[in-house]
Amino acid sequence: MPIARFKRFFKTLSFARVVCLGFFAAIIFGSLALYISEEAELSYVDSLYLSASSICVTGLSPVPLSGLNHSTHWIMLFLIQLGGLGIISFTVIVGFLISKGISRNARFNAFVGAAIDTQAETESLETNEVNRILLSVINISFTLEILGAIGLYLHMPEGVEGENTRWFYSLFTAVSSFNNAGFSITDDLSALRLDPFSLYIVSGLVIFGGIGFPVIILLEKILLTIFVRIVYRIEVLAETLMMEKALKTGNVPRFLLLPAQFSAILENRIEEYNKHLRGETTRIQSKLLVYGSFALLLFGFVGIYFLERSNPHTFHNLEFVDKISNAFFMSVCSRTAGFSTMDLGHLNDATVIIITVLMFIGGGPQGTAGGIKITTFVLLLAYLKNVIQPSKPVMLFGETVSKNSVAVAIRVYFLATVSLAFVFILLGILDQNQHSLHVIFFELISSFSTVGFSLNLTSQLGDIEKLFYAAVMYVGRVGIFTVLIAATGHSGVPKMGTVDDGVKIQVG
Repeated sequence: MPIARFKRFFKTLSFARVVCLGFFAAIIFGSLALYISEEAELSYVDSLYLSASSICVTGLSPVPLSGLNHSTHWIMLFLIQLGGLGIISFTVIVGFLISKGISRNARFNAFVGAAIDTQAETESLETNEVNRILLSVINISFTLEILGAIGLYLHMPEGVEGENTRWFYSLFTAVSSFNNAGFSITDDLSALRLDPFSLYIVSGLVIFGGIGFPVIILLEKILLTIFVRIVYRIEVLAETLMMEKALKTGNVPRFLLLPAQFSAILENRIEEYNKHLRGETTRIQSKLLVYGSFALLLFGFVGIYFLERSNPHTFHNLEFVDKISNAFFMSVCSRTAGFSTMDLGHLNDATVIIITVLMFIGGGPQGTAGGIKITTFVLLLAYLKNVIQPSKPVMLFGETVSKNSVAVAIRVYFLATVSLAFVFILLGILDQNQHSLHVIFFELISSFSTVGFSLNLTSQLGDIEKLFYAAVMYVGRVGIFTVLIAATGHSGVPKMGTVDDGVKIQVG
């Protein structure tokens, strides 16, 4: 039977090919759903472009979202959530749907291990640990999105939602924020420009989504450890009070017995869950991502604020508090989200350059962010320092970095720059001098980094150009290195050194 043959074929695929085929299939099915939902009012090329932008959590749209059907908004919300859950969950979901029973064999575990695990060999992952990783990723996503939606619902100004219901606007914005999609069903977030609290809610969701699930899982483990200690103290306190009461009266009060028993059960359950929870990043990588994110946010915030504070088309007429919140918001969104509270076409050229740099760097690996990733950028800087001031290994925070990690970082950067240069030339030819080259370049970097910023070019693209940009989004989301491995069967990176030659850092 064709289905049986397809299942056998799927089981022979590598992780990279499963990811590439899975994302491609999702984009095609999404485009058909969008096309049908709009009853052919949206051309198929526009539907394909919008589907790619949703699955790849980019945020670019050739048409105003406010003019689309409510059912189309729901489809986009589903596509954004599916794409934003990340390569880990996405691959497993696709694998499970296509190949029933794959979760009972080692390939399922290897898929997840290859995607997220940074501290153990993939063969050591057991099925229950894989399930906990997936459950943790989904719990983190839904919990933060729901909290963000509630915060926006309670705080955002009246009338912001336009023709949409307030709760759906809040939900859509929260999901789009955490998944770094940058879509808004009112076309932008200009209505929140004078609402700092709402901007900070969106910014917080963007930061958490963009820093990467491995870091969030590590944070979850730390918080669970702290919580267990608190529960243990409660248990000890309850037992102490029980002993005192028993010595005085000879009886143990029921109101003290129940908390002690409940605390003991809760403590054991959490410790067991925490013990088997895997997929967290190393502490070196978490420090790198946290410090790197802070440095980039600060760089973007300071640059944008001082360059735009006197611009009559952007910040000049805003109060000081609103200038601060909008500069911070733009710095956060420049690295991957693509939300805007103003027309980016009015920005100073220097600001556009800063945003372009931030977009290219992006966020953390195995999250909802795009770009070459902070880890890649920092490893490149460390490598350049090592070349200028030679020392034996590349070091970060006093630790030796794996040679393979450095090699992959160099190749990711090289592949990204060469590929983008080639596509930029093609897009320049297709444009036929209709737009400035810097506008095309900005759109290209925004697409590759899955950011969603545009200098008002997206709606003016021809069908061939839309297909090129959709392909760029796809490569940017899946990962240029993943595409290379899927196409050639190998990474092109020779094994350099032993497995334990240094700290492994996820890149690209």
